[in-house]
Amino acid sequence: MARKDSIAQVALELYLERGFGVSIDEVAAEAGASKQTIYKFFGGRDGLARAAMELELERVVGPMREAAAAAGVASARLAAFAEAYQDVLFSSRCLAMYRFVIGTAGETPEFGAAFNDTVVEYVLGLVTPLIAEATGARPAQARDLADQFIGTLQGSELNRALAGVAVDDQRLARLRGRAIATLASS
Repeated sequence: MARKDSIAQVALELYLERGFGVSIDEVAAEAGASKQTIYKFFGGRDGLARAAMELELERVVGPMREAAAAAGVASARLAAFAEAYQDVLFSSRCLAMYRFVIGTAGETPEFGAAFNDTVVEYVLGLVTPLIAEATGARPAQARDLADQFIGTLQGSELNRALAGVAVDDQRLARLRGRAIATLASS
């Protein structure tokens, strides 16, 4: 792992463990780097947070990207994407990231915006063309359908999971079925 990435990884782990209030000094000490190096690589705290999220992005969206790009008919790829999305979203690490972002967005709105730009928009960008292919929808309509699709996949299970309630796998399967069926009727 390149030095820049290893510093961003240390920052991510500290953010998930202790929140966005972690200082550049703390990241530097934990990463065995100087503050000057962090400022050179990232420009400051916001750049470091964005780089940390971009590292996490690859881990989070890799399975979804693979499902969307797999060979086969669009409807089958969409079903695989839905399952990959839920597997990632409801993983303990992703739930920790969501809790962290929600917890810091009030005091640091730029971090919430960075999360949205880095993760949420990327996921929607992955699924929108797949939905357009599966439904024949035009780009604007496909984007609206993507919002609806992702919302249906999350359902109220996301709120339960964020509150620490165990995820109901049967309910997730029903949500996947509903999301696919809604698209099929579009």
